[in-house]
Amino acid sequence: MAMLDILIPHYNDPEGLALSLRSIARQSWTDEKRIVIADDGSRPDLRKAVEVIAEHSEMQINTVFNQINRGRPYTRNVLLDSIESPYVAWLDAGDEWYPDKLARQFDQVALVESAHMNRPFWVTCNYDWAWAGRKKKKNSQRTDQDQVKALLIGSTLRAYLWTLLGPAQSFKDVGWFDERLPRLQDLDYFVRFLTHGGVIKNVRDDGALCVYHKSDVGRDADEIRACNAHIFDKHRVLFNRYGESFKAMRLYNMEMLAARFAQNNKNAKLTRRYMWRALKTRPRAFLNHALKNGMIA
Repeated sequence: MAMLDILIPHYNDPEGLALSLRSIARQSWTDEKRIVIADDGSRPDLRKAVEVIAEHSEMQINTVFNQINRGRPYTRNVLLDSIESPYVAWLDAGDEWYPDKLARQFDQVALVESAHMNRPFWVTCNYDWAWAGRKKKKNSQRTDQDQVKALLIGSTLRAYLWTLLGPAQSFKDVGWFDERLPRLQDLDYFVRFLTHGGVIKNVRDDGALCVYHKSDVGRDADEIRACNAHIFDKHRVLFNRYGESFKAMRLYNMEMLAARFAQNNKNAKLTRRYMWRALKTRPRAFLNHALKNGMIA
């Protein structure tokens, strides 16, 4: 049995998948790893490309194919079902790990396990954002705070699966990804992990250990807003815990995030609609943003 399962959802991006697999091959951690790729109903020619990539790799790769496109949360659930190894890490096709990611995270796993902490845990890491056409920017995962509140804010601790490594059981025990969330299912999954007693640790390394190739192009602003609304309703008791001002700011940020997606996809009418809703929700915050950044979401 391998020590680590690496779970990769894929859809219509064999070049991105190959990039991710190269970053796995370059890892300084050399224990046995097993890669599982779940293809979510890609076009026949691109599905064939995935098969060729897996067949010619020197790494151990298992492939699973959805016959039709079922969406990211369904595909993540397929990957959860595939787990066999005692530890699990995730990597989205198109993103990359830097060479020491697994080594640094397993160092932290050893420290946590030697402390005999009697609760489930995940180990995250700092990461780079590589926006299309911009320089990379490091983002830190601050775990020394109220982790639920920080995730709901989404600034200094973000719900990105591809930053994680942890015991397999700590992922299985959370349950299924919510298939009603085509976007932001990671956030819901993280919140459920924490509210059921889990804790997120960071590595003892201040540098970025992976890179997220980020773009808003082609992403649906209305879908993003609907997913945020679903999470708000589903976890309303948590939002209520932090007070009315906190809730209002989260609703404001939901509108501004949707405005950003609309703007970056050149939908001016939709951008204005979400900005107007943001203005009505938190007028002062919106005006401060406009004075600092102009009318840019």
